[in-house]
Amino acid sequence: MDHPMEAEDPHTPNDFIHEITRYQSAIAAYIRSLLPTHPDYMDILQEVNVTLWKKRDKYRPGSNFKAWAFSTARYHVMSARRKMVADSSRLIFSEELISILAEASPYENEPVVERKLAALNLCLGEISCKNRELLKVRYSDGITIEEYARQHQRNPGTIRATLRRLRATLQHCVKIKMRKDSLPPDSDFIH
Repeated sequence: MDHPMEAEDPHTPNDFIHEITRYQSAIAAYIRSLLPTHPDYMDILQEVNVTLWKKRDKYRPGSNFKAWAFSTARYHVMSARRKMVADSSRLIFSEELISILAEASPYENEPVVERKLAALNLCLGEISCKNRELLKVRYSDGITIEEYARQHQRNPGTIRATLRRLRATLQHCVKIKMRKDSLPPDSDFIH
């Protein structure tokens, strides 16, 4: 006997698993875009998957699963970021920057985002340690540019100009690497 009610139920575990599976690469790219220097982004992805599964009863079939999953991922990213603050050897983006990136994230074009992040990672590897430290200071919650300038006996305006040049250099470097298309689309940007 055919059971039409079972076939029409959009809230079955299999359908939910299908939705999670369908958006795995997008969620992973989103996490990587918000925490580009985090070596364990796959662990965060798994935490997101567990949370999505545990809260599956809160998801309403027919609504935007991807947006709901990305929102959950954003909370996990914020949590991981807070844990990373203690490790000063990593470049850590501020929560404000993560929020801006999260809102501007091009969800639909994750292969391009992954390639850009891979290119950015390569470009960051090409700049000096001193300049990476300056980027870390600017894009982390720690010290202000003025405090950094005072500690290093430098002019804050000079530091701002250096940051502008670094951003322009990195942007140019990423464009060149993307143009050369030297990165395979699935290249891992974390080394």
